[in-house]
Amino acid sequence: MKKYTLYIIIGLLALVTGCKDRRNLWVLADAYPQVELVTDWSEAADYPQGMTAWFIDNNGSGYTRNHKTAEVEHSWLNLPIGNYTGLVFDYSPEEYGRLEFVNMNDPELAEVLSRPAVNQPVSTDTELFGDKAVPDVMWNQIPHAQGGTVIDAASPVYQVSAEPESISLDVLSDVNITSGFDGDYIKWRDKEDYTTDVATHTLYAWPKPIVWKLHVLVHVKGIYYLHSVRASIVGLASGYMMAKRQHNDKPCILAIDEWNVNVTGDNTGNITSSINTFGLAEETTWSTEYGVQQAVTRDGVIDDDILSALRLNLEFLLRDEETVLNYHFDVGGHVSIYEDQLVIRVDIPIELAPDLPYVMAKGGTGFDATVTPWENGGSADVGM
Repeated sequence: MKKYTLYIIIGLLALVTGCKDRRNLWVLADAYPQVELVTDWSEAADYPQGMTAWFIDNNGSGYTRNHKTAEVEHSWLNLPIGNYTGLVFDYSPEEYGRLEFVNMNDPELAEVLSRPAVNQPVSTDTELFGDKAVPDVMWNQIPHAQGGTVIDAASPVYQVSAEPESISLDVLSDVNITSGFDGDYIKWRDKEDYTTDVATHTLYAWPKPIVWKLHVLVHVKGIYYLHSVRASIVGLASGYMMAKRQHNDKPCILAIDEWNVNVTGDNTGNITSSINTFGLAEETTWSTEYGVQQAVTRDGVIDDDILSALRLNLEFLLRDEETVLNYHFDVGGHVSIYEDQLVIRVDIPIELAPDLPYVMAKGGTGFDATVTPWENGGSADVGM
């Protein structure tokens, strides 16, 4: 009996000693959210089916917390004690095929960029995507493209950026969390105190669009002889600095491949197109007069050289499907900016209009083609 009693005493001592050294049991703090996020999408480009709330610690540690949810108007999340910059935007980074989110652990550098376009120019496409298409001051700012995918500084053509998808964003600049725990986990034994004592923080977000619309109108003489149009625009911003609420200062090339053709007179008319863009690069700010804005430097002085760095490149294929004509326009003086609408307009007037020469239509008989006379009040949209 004494023998068994000794074994029991030894077992109890081992149990007591083991309890002293036993590791604490931890649980995810996400199970006990203390931050309420109320989001108003009334000014967004569209009402989304999902959103991301991405918080970056302002202490420079690189700590982030991102919450992805389908509860786009009211949701709960957990943030450890600290001071944060919050980025609230529609959907999640993974759902954007043409946008890339970079430096998302630094509020000063967090940025959304246009990815390279899927279809890159071939090496012979220099009129639209080579040195002739790019202002001299940008030759070292835009990467080169080779073979459609590989960046190669020796390539004669530059990399084309994808047209950015619509995205709406709000920035919560100074989110100060004063209660709760210091990390992502809490001790199991403290969870009741946590849920009892923690204070609720309520945050409000109003995401707004950050992607602009570029509208281009080019007057054309000899429009009856036109078969199709390709174009590029060089010098617009390649992305958006999210926490700073400003376009970046890195220019890009965008392709403009879909055009409408409008006949407005006897063998005269115009071509029009619209694409998404991140707007002008950050070196350019604006002053407003009568709702239309002009480019100015930061000291408030109008500087036409800034807008002249924007270059519109046009390639016309005529109706014989052999003749190709190229035009390059530095568009400074022909740009209007409507900041309240997030719109940039480029209008090439009739005085500078490309004048397309007569060519016989492909498959013609050798005689002059007969063109139906234009009548007042008519216009036609031709799919290019």
